[in-house]
Amino acid sequence: MSVKPFAALLALMMGFSVQAADQVVTLEDGRKVILHDDFTWQYLAPEAPKVEDTGVLQAPVEPQAPVAATAIPALPKAAAQPKAKVMPKKPMSSGVIVRPGEAKDVMQLSDYGLDALLGRARYQGGELIIPTSVTNQGREAIIEVDVRIIVMDEFGQVLGQDTLPMWRSIKRMADTYLRPGASKEGLDLRIEVEQREVYQLKVEFDEIETR
Repeated sequence: MSVKPFAALLALMMGFSVQAADQVVTLEDGRKVILHDDFTWQYLAPEAPKVEDTGVLQAPVEPQAPVAATAIPALPKAAAQPKAKVMPKKPMSSGVIVRPGEAKDVMQLSDYGLDALLGRARYQGGELIIPTSVTNQGREAIIEVDVRIIVMDEFGQVLGQDTLPMWRSIKRMADTYLRPGASKEGLDLRIEVEQREVYQLKVEFDEIETR
């Protein structure tokens, strides 16, 4: 502080000493001081400008509404894929393949000492016909033989099934029995089925009667 303002301040303090209340005095350089009744003083801190003093009206601050979560657009559905083509079923391996008219025996069966040969198949008059022959490898005479037969198409669809006689002797006539070690022609296996170029065939012994 310069000497001149300080002298002025001292004069003011002495002039206002008779007063009891604090006084605010403005110095020549514009600063303000507070004069206390105990002859002390202090600078008056400048007041912060008030909002209304600026002449600008401040709009009240409104509470912000919560921001809604942005919906994520759904992904477009993938175009439907064309269905795979259904391939035809493959021929089943559970049956023996039979081609009527082919120069080949169908199959051979063996059980209870009996061997049976199913010969070359043919199709005639709406029937699948298979000739047979039998051989007795056992120790007893055989008087009757029945077989169970299932005929399917090449895809395993059953076309017909039946139990058929393969061997018959004349009962109580020993000369007609199939003796041990003997071989004879059996009965033809005949089953009504639709005509096809290829069949699948399952054959098994159903009953063997001995004496």
